[in-house]
Amino acid sequence: MPRTTKHCETKNSAPVGLSLPILALDPGDGGLVKGSRAPKSTMGRRRAAVLIVIQLLMVVHVVQWLWTGTTIKPIEPSESMETVKDGVITVGAIFFGLALLSTAILGRWFCGWGCHVVMLQDFCGYLMKRIGIRPRLFRSRLLLWLPLSLACYMFLWPVVYRFAIAPYTRPGLEWPGFSTSLVTSDFWATFPGVVMSIPFLLVCGFLTVYLLGAKGYCTYGCPYGGFFAPLDELSPLRIRVTDACTQCGHCTAVCTSNVRVHEEVRDFRMVVDQGCMKCMDCVSACPEQALHVGWGKPAFLAKPVFERTPRKWDLSWNEELALAAVAVLAFFAVRGAIGVPLLFASGIAICAAALAWQCAQLVYGRDVRLHKSILKREGRVTKSGFALGFVVVVLLGALAAVGSVNALLALADFEQERVAVSPQVVYNGSGSKALPETRARAAAGLARYQNALSWATTLGLDGPIRSGAEARMAWLDAVQGDFPQAEARLRACAAREGMNEALALTIARVVRGGGDAGGGVAFARTQWEANPSWGGLREELINMLLADEEFATAEMIARRAVEIAPNDYVALRRLGAMLVESNRSDLVPEGLSIIDRLLVADPNNALLMLARAVGYQRLERFDDAEKELLRAIEIDPRNWLLHQALADLLMSIDRQKEAMPIMKRAGDLRVKALQQ
Repeated sequence: MPRTTKHCETKNSAPVGLSLPILALDPGDGGLVKGSRAPKSTMGRRRAAVLIVIQLLMVVHVVQWLWTGTTIKPIEPSESMETVKDGVITVGAIFFGLALLSTAILGRWFCGWGCHVVMLQDFCGYLMKRIGIRPRLFRSRLLLWLPLSLACYMFLWPVVYRFAIAPYTRPGLEWPGFSTSLVTSDFWATFPGVVMSIPFLLVCGFLTVYLLGAKGYCTYGCPYGGFFAPLDELSPLRIRVTDACTQCGHCTAVCTSNVRVHEEVRDFRMVVDQGCMKCMDCVSACPEQALHVGWGKPAFLAKPVFERTPRKWDLSWNEELALAAVAVLAFFAVRGAIGVPLLFASGIAICAAALAWQCAQLVYGRDVRLHKSILKREGRVTKSGFALGFVVVVLLGALAAVGSVNALLALADFEQERVAVSPQVVYNGSGSKALPETRARAAAGLARYQNALSWATTLGLDGPIRSGAEARMAWLDAVQGDFPQAEARLRACAAREGMNEALALTIARVVRGGGDAGGGVAFARTQWEANPSWGGLREELINMLLADEEFATAEMIARRAVEIAPNDYVALRRLGAMLVESNRSDLVPEGLSIIDRLLVADPNNALLMLARAVGYQRLERFDDAEKELLRAIEIDPRNWLLHQALADLLMSIDRQKEAMPIMKRAGDLRVKALQQ
């Protein structure tokens, strides 16, 4: 370290010749010589303004949806999961693709200038700084791999499973091909509710910053950063240095991305650290104006000018392995058991690892502190240390309890998935029962769920998971033919937590499956009239009415739905399909008009084309119907319904020879669909 000297004087005496070293602070812990003051970054407010504008645009997006009832799908990278799983191209997937491409060119700019979680962490860091807390980066080697692991799990694993594993385990699972889904009438469908949002903000904002340092969640928990970070290596646009640099350390002191900028520019003449989010605080704070953003050699081609300074880590390799195990176990402990979203689960995991590290330090460390709090001094634990240790033990114990319940539920879910029977068979109301072996598996699943709920009740955790578990138990009751017990479970869930659409729909099915067809229809209709926005329940109600040949009532419900929400795509599609399929030929032109309107907005929808072909066939426009079905098959060649409709059309106009191979193809595709 740099050293300075100062003469020491004693009281009432002349100076003596004793020189005492006064050490400068490590640039990595502040980057400044003691007593000096770092220049302030001028980029902080600009970046804050940009991030605030982005939040306002998000609010405008939500308001527009609330006002019109439909909007473009969320501009959110997680929407890309639907693309890699089922080939559905969403707005979020397009946005994420553009963000990744721009990162390869411009570097990791989106994290610093466009991410609302970064804004949250910066705001939390600002508040902590105001009260004198300056979070220090927790430096771990293995936890750095968590974001990339999560990114691969979210976006690569579905592709690997479908193309490399499913051909051997699920032969009928074929790639459906690419399609688009850019508009939605349910903006919040893929977002967690307030119950999850508030804890997410506290954990992934305040707690990650407090325990892991500024942008701690970005460093150790964000799956999107898992892709952004390695792509940054390709970028030719980087923060670079001139010969005016004096290695004062101001750049590192103001960096909120945890980059040791002064070492990077000294060793490589540019910043190569993947954590750099191009906030440009270092550029604006440099007193010599030695830093700038410029084009040149990308990071993966950079070689150190001098021997690179070894990176400092807080953990030994044994400690790294132990904390990585804690993070993985904590992640799976909360993932799925109580509906914790993946991003929230990753935040909990890294905080659990950091807290476990603090607890371990209390056991074998000599002097331990957390920010301004002294937890252990000269081998003796302080009151603050005992308090923190107690809190950590309670929190980790709670995670272990949740994890044990989650494991039991996973076993029960596995047993339930082995119950291979169609809901149409279970809820048909004919009184027929599933096969004995299927009922035996249902009984085994019920026993496992009951065991999980008993253990959860003992631990005081049954509240968050009971409704989900009992809904699955009601299904297994129905498989066994015990419809009264299934209905009782579902109504108990509704009484405890309030009726929702999923519960209402399932209760209607159970009542109908138990033999009371009219009761199921009456219940579904009552619930839908009280909650007309429940589109899924409305569709189920219409299906029940059509099955009972109550076409007039079904038509009335469909028309009422369109009156309530004139732009509801699903309601319009249902009404149009019903009208073209009705027994009244005078209604067919109205149905075709509705379908034509929908096809203008969604021109490649094969099922809409099928409905239009049915309308043409009703009007005896057979050539038009055949052309429409051929177009639909070209768009969706694996849909057995389209092939069956074409075969039926050809049979109806005495073209049996052409219809036979198409009918066989329809049968083969139907078998594959059932196997999926």
